[in-house]
Amino acid sequence: MKKFTLRQALDACGGRYSGDENLLDMPLDGVVIDSRGNLNGCLFVPICGERFDGHDFIDAAFGGGARCCLSERPVQGRPHILTDCTLDAFQAIAAAYRGLFDIPVIGITGSVGKTSTKEMIASVLAQRMHVLKTQGNLNNQTGVPLTLLRLEDSHNVAVIEMGTNHFGEIGAVAKITRPDYCVLTNIGDAHIENFGDRQGTLRAKSEMLDHIAPGGAVFVNGDDPLLCTLKDARDNVVTFGISRKNDIHVEEIRQTGLQGTDLTANAYGKLLRLHVPAPGEYMVHNALAGVAAGMALGMDIGSIAAGVAAYAPVGGRMDIRQVDGLTILNDVYNANPQSVAAALGVLRLATGRRVAILGDMRELGDGAQAYHSDTGRMAADAADLVIGVGQLAKDICEGAAGCGCTTEHFATQEDMIAALPGLLARGDTVLVKASRGMKLEDTVQFLTERADWF
Repeated sequence: MKKFTLRQALDACGGRYSGDENLLDMPLDGVVIDSRGNLNGCLFVPICGERFDGHDFIDAAFGGGARCCLSERPVQGRPHILTDCTLDAFQAIAAAYRGLFDIPVIGITGSVGKTSTKEMIASVLAQRMHVLKTQGNLNNQTGVPLTLLRLEDSHNVAVIEMGTNHFGEIGAVAKITRPDYCVLTNIGDAHIENFGDRQGTLRAKSEMLDHIAPGGAVFVNGDDPLLCTLKDARDNVVTFGISRKNDIHVEEIRQTGLQGTDLTANAYGKLLRLHVPAPGEYMVHNALAGVAAGMALGMDIGSIAAGVAAYAPVGGRMDIRQVDGLTILNDVYNANPQSVAAALGVLRLATGRRVAILGDMRELGDGAQAYHSDTGRMAADAADLVIGVGQLAKDICEGAAGCGCTTEHFATQEDMIAALPGLLARGDTVLVKASRGMKLEDTVQFLTERADWF
């Protein structure tokens, strides 16, 4: 951590300090929200969540070596900063720390593909720079501050993912991030229950643009019918996409099955030959976003192409594995209608028998049944066998069966796993996808660890 003292944290959050005054000017070794592990020299921030109150772990944090803590109530015998809201104070501290760095920051949001786009952009930039990027999916009200607090003097650029399921959340984290470049991947039906419709989703995602640094640029997927409207509304928008109407677009494209895509991209008149080492049209968009970021930061064409080719998927996001006669498309991290459609597009590229294991998609509101039925009809076009798991997935199976596809439905994952040996065969390609709460990573684990399939 760059030199940052408890006094600077106190000034940033506007709290009231109680404790040894000598501690105030000692540099902190970190600002953390987890009371576990070695916290020597750290400031502990107890966050009040839906299922727990971080204040219950203050003693544990000091037992692990914490130097001080934030708190919404007095802490007897412990150095602490009293504040009305520890989350607001945490974000204010992260904003102050971010202000110590004069490096370009790229913010990424959208309904689908935020993490894979973040990984692609980071892969491109890493060819010439030391990149700080969001770890995993730490893209929320606490994850973004934690990421910013990982900045070091050695970093040349930061790539920050921002997620939301309620209005105001993107604005709050963008305010502390102050991105120089904003990337919007797409507008879909994720969390539509909270946003009302896609226009509402667009408003929620566009909150990031209110906090862009002066002179910054906005990179949007111009193939998205809502995002492309930003081009006329703002003078700092660059579009990327497959269509030639975009500022950065595709001239030629060749799918190579599950091995990925070869393409020639046109970026402001410059041609780049790219190999995208992951399948799916959405990965082409991710690669073009990487091109946009690389060009904006002055990278040469060869380095950008090398960064695209070096992309690797992260856990649960179209991670393709070959295991004992099966090809497994592990895309379990989360699901909504658009991300499932994209995953089915990848499954369609496979040879041999194609199996789609699909679970419930959540937070879809009153339209949930229709969304699941429509997904079933799409699945029928991509898969030879559709296996549904969960209450809502019954509508997926009914939609697929109505199109003549073979289906199996199970109320629970346990029941499905027990039946899988009798449903799968050597040579199958198996897609596994559902909302995070379905925990279908257990299915992937079963498929990958079982040694006696055939």
